[in-house]
Amino acid sequence: MLQIQLDTACEGPLALNDNAFELCREFIKPHGDRFFSQVSRYGDYLADMAKKPAYQAGDTLKLILPFLKARGVTNAMSRDFSTQNIRLLAGAEEAYKFLHRFGFPIFALSTSYRPFAEAVGSKLGFDAEHVLGTELDLDRYPLSPAEAEELRRLDEEIAAAPAIELPAGVSSLEALPAPVQEAIGRLDRIFRERLPQLAIGAIYREVKPVVGGAEKAKAVTDSLASSGLKLADTIYVGDDLTDVQAFEAVRAGGGLAISFNGNRYAVKAAEVVVVSDCAWSVGMLAAIFRLWGKDGVLEVAAPERRDKSRALVLPEEMIEPIAMGLQGHQFNIYLSTGPDLEKLIQESEAMRAKLRGEAGAALG
Repeated sequence: MLQIQLDTACEGPLALNDNAFELCREFIKPHGDRFFSQVSRYGDYLADMAKKPAYQAGDTLKLILPFLKARGVTNAMSRDFSTQNIRLLAGAEEAYKFLHRFGFPIFALSTSYRPFAEAVGSKLGFDAEHVLGTELDLDRYPLSPAEAEELRRLDEEIAAAPAIELPAGVSSLEALPAPVQEAIGRLDRIFRERLPQLAIGAIYREVKPVVGGAEKAKAVTDSLASSGLKLADTIYVGDDLTDVQAFEAVRAGGGLAISFNGNRYAVKAAEVVVVSDCAWSVGMLAAIFRLWGKDGVLEVAAPERRDKSRALVLPEEMIEPIAMGLQGHQFNIYLSTGPDLEKLIQESEAMRAKLRGEAGAALG
């Protein structure tokens, strides 16, 4: 069997949560869900459309921190809420127990806050040092009553602004509808002008989502330095904009990039697209990769080669638990180079919404 490594995002491929969204919904009441959606889509605009060099996918987790602080959230509150509200993907505990038996390194590279990523990793038997996430230390930063009051007013303003919608195919601010331009202008003034003037603005200079955008690609490289393997030995599983640069790095090095119920950004950047409601689909592809390498997985994903796939001759000790784990679940696999990419994106995003809810699925 080949020496391989599996690197996976946390939210989506392992857990159905959007932890940052759920924190905002829980503590920034009554409009935390709307507030987070607005900030997340503003972040998508900065990273994907405006391409601001100082902003990368995943920085939404940094932008919301002063507002959580203003609502009284502490480190302990965040940790307790995150640990108590984990929703794992169906079959995740059994599938990763199966994969751990084979002894190859598995890493969770999460844009999520570290307390949540560590809680998920603990449930799935990951080595603690193989779980990376964004550091969260709200207790470190003092916040005056006056600034807290202003932040509460600003989160209300953000939530009340016109909805920030970024239609597919639109590539400039000027091409967006006028209400969207207005909302982006408001958030620009808040995040680029007002908040840096506040004492709590120090949080933006000091907190860095360590596994977002380019940092996720670096995290893959760092994980390989730990294991001694190469990009060509690597499967990377992700589902949103924060995974795109990791996908690109893994593909460039000859490894396999898998979109798992990914949004449009992930589907376009990956090589193989999985639409599934069960973690055993990743278990199966990892088993195939370990036996037959990347070509074995591509055979499964290619319709014209699927009936002759080497996956059909997986050893019994592998195929039996995989078949039992997938029983009753949906598992579709495609090459991202297929003729109808838009239809594939729609199918992937539909499963994403089914599993994670419309609000959570639309983020990132």
